[in-house]
Amino acid sequence: MKIDKKRALLGGLALSVSLAFIFALYSGVAYSREPVTTKATYSTAYTQEGHFANYGLFSNETVYKNGTSLAYYPSKITTAIVGEYRFSSDGARGSYEAVLHVNYYVSSGKKKVYLVNDTQLLSKGTFSGSFEVPLVINFTELNEQLKKVREGTGLYRAEMEVYVTVKVLSNGQEPFVQEIRLNRDASGMLYFSGTDKEYQKVVRTVSTTTNSLSFAGSDVGVSTARTVFPAMALLFAIPPAGFIYAKREKKEPEPKELKGLKKYTVEGTSPDGKRVELSSPKDLERVFELVDRPIVHYRDGETDVYAITDGETVYEYRAN
Repeated sequence: MKIDKKRALLGGLALSVSLAFIFALYSGVAYSREPVTTKATYSTAYTQEGHFANYGLFSNETVYKNGTSLAYYPSKITTAIVGEYRFSSDGARGSYEAVLHVNYYVSSGKKKVYLVNDTQLLSKGTFSGSFEVPLVINFTELNEQLKKVREGTGLYRAEMEVYVTVKVLSNGQEPFVQEIRLNRDASGMLYFSGTDKEYQKVVRTVSTTTNSLSFAGSDVGVSTARTVFPAMALLFAIPPAGFIYAKREKKEPEPKELKGLKKYTVEGTSPDGKRVELSSPKDLERVFELVDRPIVHYRDGETDVYAITDGETVYEYRAN
């Protein structure tokens, strides 16, 4: 069986062009995707909460009854504030300590100069999950103690600050510290700050996925595809490019003997007349000098022809 080489060559070139196009297309897809996808998720490992609830006892119940919970307590009629602190954290086990601080001071400019610092341990112990601490702030007793400090120091402008600190140590959790402070504003109203505190431990989890492309029924990693597919596209593009380069029209070099006649040569078509074939560029040059007519250059197939017309006679030199 005789093989048609030309048809086989063209078929191979067509296949090579098709494969080069396919690999170039997949190369574009590979570079449009990230090789690796990183995803971060967040979850709460645990939550710690501390809350202080309170109510007041009053010397005058005309407006407020005993047991009323207020955001602001009138200092003139409030004899005591009763409250309960509660801490909770699911699954937590550990120890805690709650301390009442009563500090007496005088102001020197914007600076506080402390005279006496009293602390009272409210509660201390271990817990599982939660604990409660009762608290009573008796203003009758505190005012009596303030009076003693003023008289004992001779500083009758001495004031007091009152606050509670709660410290919690739990197994596997961050230390928890909360300060609940009793404040007095310019109008004489009492209020608490720091009564509620919540802390959440957030855990960040990072997952990495290697991306791939489906090619010929198989999964190819994007990073691999970015290297392999462009190389394959280039490899299959070489034969067609080489074939086109080899088949391009090559311009035949002009004979050296005709370079001197180039300025007398014009491009044209084959003139009519009786043909006289010249054997060399030298003969063409002699005819040109004798008849003094322009030289017409044209192509006859693959041959460059230089012709000079003299009446009905055409003198031709075929360069190749």
